[in-house]
Amino acid sequence: MYRFVILFLAISYSIVSHSSAPTIDDYRDRPTPDMYDQYIYGLEGGLEWAQEYTFTRHSLDFFCKPNDLILSAVKLRSMIDMEIEENISFYSKYGDAPLVGLALRNAYISEFPCN
Repeated sequence: MYRFVILFLAISYSIVSHSSAPTIDDYRDRPTPDMYDQYIYGLEGGLEWAQEYTFTRHSLDFFCKPNDLILSAVKLRSMIDMEIEENISFYSKYGDAPLVGLALRNAYISEFPCN
C-alpha cells in the first residue's frame, strides 16, 4: 500500500500544466474557475491509472467509478470543492501544501464507494 501512495503522488506531481502543483490556497483563490482544469484532468488520469494498477496487482479497489462514466471538469471541480469544504479544518491547516490530488482522491472514494 505504501508503494501505491508513492506512485500516486509521483504521478500527481508529474502531470502539471503549470510550473508547479497548485496548493490548496492557490486552488481556492484561482481567478477563473477553469484555471486548473488541465491539471485536474491529469490528476484524474493518474488516479484512474493507479486504480487499475492496484486492482491488477493486488485485486484491491479503493473506489468503484463506472468504467463508462466520463466526468466533466465542472463535476471534478465540484467534487474537489465539496471535499475541501467538508474537511475545511484539515485543508485550511495545510493550505500551503499541494493537496489537490488528495482532495480528488478522497472525493472519488466518497462519490464512488465500493459496496
